[in-house]
Amino acid sequence: MARRLVVMVLMFVVVALGGGVGVLAHEGHEHKVMGTVTMAMADHIALKDKEGKEVTIKVTKDTKVKAKPAIKVEDIKVGTRVVVTAVQEKDKSMTAKAIEVGVAPTSTK
Repeated sequence: MARRLVVMVLMFVVVALGGGVGVLAHEGHEHKVMGTVTMAMADHIALKDKEGKEVTIKVTKDTKVKAKPAIKVEDIKVGTRVVVTAVQEKDKSMTAKAIEVGVAPTSTK
């Protein structure tokens, strides 16, 4: 009985410390990444997510950019808020399926 309790406590600790995080972000499934653009190129977009972590996501010819007016990925301005729907690949990289463009911050002078 004590052994069973120890095993259960250890499992709880592993999950609490992040052992279960890999289960949430596994290959082939769509993930939403929200953040602020730090760089936008034709083949990738970099953003700072809501936890402050820098995330780089690959862009392909099939990536849809949802913006008004319509723009290309490389035309997204630094500081613009976006929501990227991406798929995690086997190598743990992310490939964007869609990028929803928010509003770029206005400068105050």
